[in-house]
Amino acid sequence: MIHANWRRRALLLSIPLAGLLILPVRAAAQPVNEFRASGAGLTCITETAPEDSQTPPYRDCLHIGPVRIGDSLRDVAMRFGKAGKEVRQGPVTLRVWPVRMDVPAGTSLPYWVIGFDEDRRVVSIQLTGDKRVDEFTFSSLRLGDPESRVRRILGEPAEKQTVPAIGAEMWSWRPFPVSLEIKDGRVFSMRVSQAVGQ
Repeated sequence: MIHANWRRRALLLSIPLAGLLILPVRAAAQPVNEFRASGAGLTCITETAPEDSQTPPYRDCLHIGPVRIGDSLRDVAMRFGKAGKEVRQGPVTLRVWPVRMDVPAGTSLPYWVIGFDEDRRVVSIQLTGDKRVDEFTFSSLRLGDPESRVRRILGEPAEKQTVPAIGAEMWSWRPFPVSLEIKDGRVFSMRVSQAVGQ
C-alpha cells in the first residue's frame, strides 16, 4: 500500500555557486515553500517547478506569513485593511500596516512595510518589531527567535552589516533577496524582495 505522503512530491531548488540544482524529495516532514541552509547557500523547498525560465526557482519561498512577492495590493488590503502610511521611493510605493495585537496602550506594535510597484504588485515585504508574532513566519522563523535558530535554519549569512540607528546587525544571504535584522541576539526584522532581474 502506498502512503498518501509518499505520493506527494516536492522539489528542492537551490542556487549553489556552480548552478541550479533540482532534486525530487519524498520526505513528508520537509517544510514546503521555505528556505533551508544548503552548503554555502540556501535551498527553497517547494512542490512546484518554476512556471517559466523568467521565474526564479526560489520564488515560492519569497513570502512572510500570507504575503507573497507578486501579490496584488487588493489582496493585501483585503487581509490588513487600509494602510496607515504610504511613502513613495522611486517607482515603489511603501505601505505600512501595524500588526493587530492585544498590547497595553502606549506599547509599540510590530508592523509590515510592503513595497508595491507601479502595477500595484508586491515587490518587497518586511515585518519588524520586538514582539513575537506567531502566525507570521518566514521559513519557520518568527520575530523574537534567537540567532542560534536562524543559523540552524538558514545557516551563516553571506554578509553582515551594522545598523547603528537601531543597534542591530543586518544579515543577508546573497544572491537570494533575503535579509534579517538581529537585535540583542534576536530576530527584530525580516525582509524578502523581488528577485533581481524581474
